[in-house]
Amino acid sequence: MTTQTTRALAYFPSDGATRLIDFPVKPLDPNEILVRITRVALTRRDRLLLDNREAVLPEGEDFIVPGHIAMGRVVETGSLVRDFEEGDIVVPTIRRDCDRCIDARSDLCPHPERYQDSGLTGAHGFARELLTIRGRYLVKVPPHLENLAMLLAPLSIAEKAHHEAVQITNRYNFYCYHQQEDVAPRALITGLGPVGIMMAYLLSLYNYKLTIFCRRESDDLKAKILDPLEIEYINTLRVPVEGLEKAEHNFMQLFETTGDPEYLLSIMPFMSPNAIMALMGAPEDHASGRALDVDLNRALSGVVMGNQIIFGSIKAGRDAFESAVKHLSELSDLYSNSLESLLTGTFAMSEFQRLLDMDMRDVIIPSLLLT
Repeated sequence: MTTQTTRALAYFPSDGATRLIDFPVKPLDPNEILVRITRVALTRRDRLLLDNREAVLPEGEDFIVPGHIAMGRVVETGSLVRDFEEGDIVVPTIRRDCDRCIDARSDLCPHPERYQDSGLTGAHGFARELLTIRGRYLVKVPPHLENLAMLLAPLSIAEKAHHEAVQITNRYNFYCYHQQEDVAPRALITGLGPVGIMMAYLLSLYNYKLTIFCRRESDDLKAKILDPLEIEYINTLRVPVEGLEKAEHNFMQLFETTGDPEYLLSIMPFMSPNAIMALMGAPEDHASGRALDVDLNRALSGVVMGNQIIFGSIKAGRDAFESAVKHLSELSDLYSNSLESLLTGTFAMSEFQRLLDMDMRDVIIPSLLLT
């Protein structure tokens, strides 16, 4: 019996090469779905993988297919599949669990050895024309959101962090006589990657008073995407955070998306009493053992004395993706043109090297068209 193959992009850490290959298509089981991938992103996170000679490969393989953000259409469904049909627009989730998690909350799995992240660690990603996958790892996208479907993955990460921050905030279930009732909650976002941008748009739906700290000019490509929002934009290269601290910038919720430990420590003084900070980006050189000059006495005293909470949040479960579909529909009605401008730098699959040669500071979500 001849094995069906599909064209795929593959990274070989042994020689650091990335090239197109013929990749086997897994035969369809009764509970699986065959998806034709129509678009796959190769973001800054994917670029880090393609520069990593120590990448964690799928078991038994000497390469990994990159691409952890993608969309596609259902081509065929197994005989036991009921929730999907041919032609459905779908987005695959990133994490693959042991298939025994009843609630499908693989994003909270406490056993790293039992899950893989597609296109990042231990599992092939989506830079391939055909994908065989179980329905639990697919999210259906309404037709009117097809042009924005690639934003679901970064928006889902924002959804998860915000939901958890709100859950923690609910511990303050008491009335304070000195609290101003009609003041919008203040939130700080650091970083202008896809997750930071989608966090800003998500919080705009909840009427937060938003501030963004980043290291870009206000007329930069990424910064201008935020123009439709009422937002305080601060380039911390021009306005040192030390000066902002003296100006009494304080926030109840903080979402740190850069993964820069020094940046994280510099914004801790902006946490108000009872504040919550979500850490949403892992340091790129987390294994390097780089030393930091830190006043831990001050940092930890503020957390303890201020009843503050700092928590980590990465990847997203199916519930966050489904919430992202709902909110993306609302955002599409308000800001469709601005959101579409996040999808910068589009190339045919055969031109993947042109994408990889781009300066990632000049693009936001570059992608390959596979159709």
